[in-house]
Amino acid sequence: MIITYQAHKSFEIENGRVNVIATSSPIAYCDLIEGMQEKNELLASMSEDYETIPLSKALDWLGDPVISESLFQKYMTKVTNYVVEDLSEDGRNRIITLYRDLLNAVQDELFMEDLPLAINFDTDLKKLIKFGGIHFDKSLATNPYGIIETVLRIHDRLGLKSIVAFSNVAHYLDKQQLNELSKLCQELNKAVILIEFCSQNDQSVYRDAKFNYIDEDLVDWY
Repeated sequence: MIITYQAHKSFEIENGRVNVIATSSPIAYCDLIEGMQEKNELLASMSEDYETIPLSKALDWLGDPVISESLFQKYMTKVTNYVVEDLSEDGRNRIITLYRDLLNAVQDELFMEDLPLAINFDTDLKKLIKFGGIHFDKSLATNPYGIIETVLRIHDRLGLKSIVAFSNVAHYLDKQQLNELSKLCQELNKAVILIEFCSQNDQSVYRDAKFNYIDEDLVDWY
């Protein structure tokens, strides 16, 4: 995929790699952060065949992995559907049997009341899983690398085509974790975009990443 930025060279985003778009210019940084959210018209995206793709479809913008609230919530419907579709036949039958046993126990107790009460024996597995309060482990909130890894694995499992994009990741990950992120992208053949505010000398931190840099004078170094 290609991302264009007005008055600058295009960013060629490579699959299977960490793609860093870094700058030491406050102007460029604001342009990039706002552009990724389509809050300005300075950024655009296109396929390798130069077909225009709306940024909202091309990118899965998540921003700062620690500050962003309810980051996983937008995936829950698709994740629930995936879990249900991936259940084995034995797993489906076991869940339904146990749920019916639970409802029968509740119904037996209702019969003891002097009221015409009844319950619905609805065995829709999606509803059952939601009833169980399916959610991602809350410990992820304090694990920035775990957040990024989980999002990439969600994209892989669900077959999502958009490219994951984060900001300020260098604030939270050390060199070893950035190296692990590069290996994960290669393993899944997924691209990730990191928008960073840093100096050009910080390129060494992103050893295996594709590094695109715009300096404080808005000069491109990529």
